[in-house]
Amino acid sequence: MDRARLLLVAIIIDIIAIGAVVTAIYLENSKGKSEDTYAKETPIEGVLKLYTTPTGPVKSINGTAVGNVTSQGKILHFDGSGYVDLSGAIGEVSDMRVGTISLVFRYEETDQNVLPILYFGDKEGKSLFIIEIGHRGLKNRRLYVTWIPEGNRPALCFDSGFNLKPGKWYHLVVVVSENGNTAYLNGREMTWRHYNFGNESMRLFFEDIPGKELFALGYGKTSDLITPEFLYFHGDIADLRIYPWPLSGSEVRELFQELRAGS
Repeated sequence: MDRARLLLVAIIIDIIAIGAVVTAIYLENSKGKSEDTYAKETPIEGVLKLYTTPTGPVKSINGTAVGNVTSQGKILHFDGSGYVDLSGAIGEVSDMRVGTISLVFRYEETDQNVLPILYFGDKEGKSLFIIEIGHRGLKNRRLYVTWIPEGNRPALCFDSGFNLKPGKWYHLVVVVSENGNTAYLNGREMTWRHYNFGNESMRLFFEDIPGKELFALGYGKTSDLITPEFLYFHGDIADLRIYPWPLSGSEVRELFQELRAGS
C-alpha cells in the first residue's frame, strides 16, 4: 500500500476512533461510577469476558492487580507501575487453535519504546504472544501483534502500517482461523497491515505458545532485541473479550456497533 493510501486509512480510523468508540466508553463510564484503586494482589471482577459458543453462556473471569491499577466503570487505567494478572484464565484459553481477541484501548505517551497491552507467554519472555504499541525508536507508535513460539525470534508479526495517536480510543480485534490471520481496527479490516514476519495464511494462536505461565493486561515484552526487560503499559484498556472461534467481518462490525451503543 502506498504512503498516500496509508495516510487516508489512518485519518479514517482516527475519525472513527474519536466519533464512536470514545463516546460509547465514556457514556457507560459516566453513569455515576466512582474511581476504584486496586493495590497489589487485589482481585478485580469481570476483567475478561470468555465466550463459550455462539449461543452458549459467557464466563466472567476476574483478574488480580499487581502493583497500582485504577478503574472507573469498565475502564482499567495503567500508570506504568502496575498490571492485571489474568493467569487464572490460562487453562481456559491455552488449547485454543483458533479464535478471536477483542479489546478497546488508548495509550499515553512515555519515553518507553514499547507499550505492552496484552501478553501471553512464559515469565522470561522467550515464548510469547503480545499486542503492543511501538517497537524500535520513540517515533514508532504503530500497533504490533506478534507471536514468538520459541527461540526469541518472531514466527509471525504484523503491524498497523501507521502510528496510532496518544489519547485516542481504538477497538482492536485479532482473528485467527484455520485459513490464517487477520485483524480489525475500529470495525475496518486491516487489509493494509504490514507483515514483519510470516504472512496472512499462517495459523498461530494460544495453543502454539509453549510457555503458558503468564497472561497479563498492561505488562509484557517482545523479542530481547527490542525489549530486554518486561515493561508496563501507560493508558487505558477496556472490554477484553475472547471467543474460541474466528469472528466474521460482519460479526466484528456488529461488535463495534455494540461498543458504539455503549452496551
